Amino acid sequence: MSDSKKNASRYPGSRWWKFDFHTHTPKSKDFGRNDKSQKDISPEEWLKKAMQSNLDCVAITDHNSGEWIDALNKKNTELEESDNKPEWFNKLIIFPGVEITVGESGSGIHLLAVFDPKSAKEKVTGVLGACGITEQHGDPKTYTNTSFIGTVKKIKEHKGIAIPAHVDCIRGLLKGKETLSSQLKESLKSVFVAEFRNLPVDNDMDSELKMEVDRLAKVRGSDSHTIEEIGRRFSWIKMSEPSIDDLRGALVDHKYSVKNQSENPNDSLPNVFLSKLTIEKMAHCGRINKKPFLMKFSPRFNSIIGGRGTGKTTVIESIRIVTRRDKGLEKEAPRVKDELIKFMESTQKSGVMLDGTEIKLELNRHDKKFQIRWRYNGEGNVLEKICDSSQEKEDPINLKERFPISIFSQKHINELSSKPRGLMRVIDRSSEVNITDWKGKSRKVRNKFLQLREQKRSLLLQLDERRKLQVKLGDINNDINTFEEKGYAEILNNYQRYNQQKNAFYEDSVFDSLSLNIRALVSEFQPADFPVHLFTESDEITNEVKRICEKINLEYEGIMESLKSVASRIDELKNKRTRKINGSKWYKLLEESDLRYKELVDRYKEKPNMLDLSTYGKWVQDRNDMQLKLRSLDHIETNIDSIESQIEQTLIELEALRDELFDKRKNFISKVTKNNEFVSMELVQFGDESNVEADYRNILGIENGFRSNIYEDNGSEQPILNRLINMNDNDKNELPLIKENLKNIKAITREIAVGTYTDVDRRYQRHLGKKLKSDPEIFDKLDAWWPEDKLIVKYRPQGSKKFQSLEKGSAGQKAAAILAFLLNHGDEPLIIDQPEDDLDNALIYDLVVKQLQENKSKRQIIIATHNPNIVVNGDSELVHVFEFKNGQVQTKRQGGLVDKIIRENICSILEGGKEALEKRYNRITLNTT
Repeated sequence: MSDSKKNASRYPGSRWWKFDFHTHTPKSKDFGRNDKSQKDISPEEWLKKAMQSNLDCVAITDHNSGEWIDALNKKNTELEESDNKPEWFNKLIIFPGVEITVGESGSGIHLLAVFDPKSAKEKVTGVLGACGITEQHGDPKTYTNTSFIGTVKKIKEHKGIAIPAHVDCIRGLLKGKETLSSQLKESLKSVFVAEFRNLPVDNDMDSELKMEVDRLAKVRGSDSHTIEEIGRRFSWIKMSEPSIDDLRGALVDHKYSVKNQSENPNDSLPNVFLSKLTIEKMAHCGRINKKPFLMKFSPRFNSIIGGRGTGKTTVIESIRIVTRRDKGLEKEAPRVKDELIKFMESTQKSGVMLDGTEIKLELNRHDKKFQIRWRYNGEGNVLEKICDSSQEKEDPINLKERFPISIFSQKHINELSSKPRGLMRVIDRSSEVNITDWKGKSRKVRNKFLQLREQKRSLLLQLDERRKLQVKLGDINNDINTFEEKGYAEILNNYQRYNQQKNAFYEDSVFDSLSLNIRALVSEFQPADFPVHLFTESDEITNEVKRICEKINLEYEGIMESLKSVASRIDELKNKRTRKINGSKWYKLLEESDLRYKELVDRYKEKPNMLDLSTYGKWVQDRNDMQLKLRSLDHIETNIDSIESQIEQTLIELEALRDELFDKRKNFISKVTKNNEFVSMELVQFGDESNVEADYRNILGIENGFRSNIYEDNGSEQPILNRLINMNDNDKNELPLIKENLKNIKAITREIAVGTYTDVDRRYQRHLGKKLKSDPEIFDKLDAWWPEDKLIVKYRPQGSKKFQSLEKGSAGQKAAAILAFLLNHGDEPLIIDQPEDDLDNALIYDLVVKQLQENKSKRQIIIATHNPNIVVNGDSELVHVFEFKNGQVQTKRQGGLVDKIIRENICSILEGGKEALEKRYNRITLNTT
């Protein structure tokens, strides 16, 4: 089996089948064309070529014959049941059929008849007989005695599908037709599908004919008259399992169920999708015969139906829990969070969890299979990568980022429709906006801004200290000058200078210590006497050693004597230094400075009221210290200028980041709503006035009060925020005006705090003044603040050409608009729980179903619903029918829409189900009884 087929058949529900609608076998008289040897091919050879073409389905349509159908079916069954299948084997579904030559007016129009795979050649023979063909089977020139419409009728009576063959070529119904005659009109109305050789359709037709042709499902067949031609042309048909009912339903619904392309639509699976959910030992789920509840998903559109209380919400909430989509829900939809908390409680507290409750979810991510496991015992989430025969544990960190899934309930949607800020969070989670990445960049720049502001405050404090130092230094200089004018300074300076020089010499103790250490070393390391008694004088060998030792001892004693001599020289060196210094001119000046200093000290003792001499030295020391400190502060003003420049730059960067976020949001919204006929969204930068006061108070730490200073809804411009909050809609589109108002708010707030803005309540001024002193950073945070962007959602009421504000819409209109938006963006799996409670069917079809049809090809969608329009006209690939039986949630059945039992359940469970089915399949009658 080819990889594409394996990939497609791996998942339940409807999928795309590669279908060749028109093939011939050697039974057709013209098979082989000019190669007569092809007449001798076997059924196995024929099947081999069909299988090598990777066909899933093939219609056997010989000219006016069904003779080869049974032989091909027999060989196909043998191959499928064989234990040693040939390597070229691919599962192939054979649709019995025939190409009938209609004899109407002698034109010889070719018409295909296709029947259910369970039919045999007798079905074909019966139709041919009913049309007057009882002999010359296989000859394309054997004509019916029935008209085109009559032949179509006979095919329908035998439960087959009539398909005009190669309508745009020779013997085709439309060959050479450019206008719609009455006869052609009736012929076209009798069928709903046609085989085309060339697509797209030739546009030379008139508008009336083109309208009729556009209505038809368009399929392709190889019209193979040689074995090599089998599978050269084909269509992709979406069915659950190949049957005549599935095929008929797909052809009637050809807009979404027929594709004429070479690429395999099954290959374009979403990057991330859910494949299997297992719930074990929940109070009302997963405890039947000790077996877990198991649910497999299609990668496309899954719908979950069932009466109220059958467990649809149980499945949705289990997926939310195991994927950790409960995180952050309290901000976006607090009511949904509250209900989830109750759901997650133990049965003792009215919840559904038991000690052994376990939820497992298998997901596919970029062709790799993973399993997330959650247990009620508190173990938390466990992530495992599923390999061919084993499971490898992985770090469950960043589950939300690695496995993006969006889950919404009707209440959640309601909250989003009433709180556009919540909807903004949904927008921000999109990969195009990527708010997480943006917040990281913004936080980095904002922190840098706050740090720079703190550095500036520190430098300003130092600058203030510098001014104080300069004043103090001036006072000290005055004192020193007064002291020095009386001549006291020279005496003190000389005294200090010579004594500092004297103290710079190393002490005599240095010499003494070295001399003593050397003498101690000599004393400590005297060698022991040679042990003569141990050696015999007559032994020449021992005498040799004795002589060596005696010689070494003599040399050692010489070294010891030398060390004693060095110690004596050190003593002499010390005395020599003393004599030389004491006899120098410098020493005479030192003695003179000491004498004058002693006299000055004695003079101060006799005059106690005079200035204390010790303070002069402190003045000089303080002056030196202050001069050093001032020199270190010389660059403060330059540093402040540099930091101020950096502060301005970071503010520009912060504003640029807000502009970037606005642009990303706006571009994303424009992309999502561009082709939406019913929903429109507009973004106003910094325009969300609803949270301006709350943000302002939160930054400044003011919970209540001061309304006359902050904001009053009285039309006045006096309170600080009034001018911004009360801007009219036209002014909100003037971004420079908004920015100017914001700039004024920030400036005035700071001026109030420092006391330079007086047109305000004194209590508020004192309050902000205290804030500035105790926590100046809050004013930095205010400078780095901008209001949120405002999201304006509009919808177009049915029958109207104008959009109007969603705020004016009903609950149903609001929910429909939000739901349409959620369906229209993103490629992550989207799970919605019963969205239709507030919606009427017209809104569901216009706003929801169309979005489902357009977006389920790029993402997996799972919707639990009571509304048949969502299931049927949304074209659900897989319908899960739930029931609550024996106290447990159970899957009654799952399958595609063409499954008769599924249709019966839709009609019996969903109100208006039959009407929805008839609306979709308005060209045929589906038996649902």
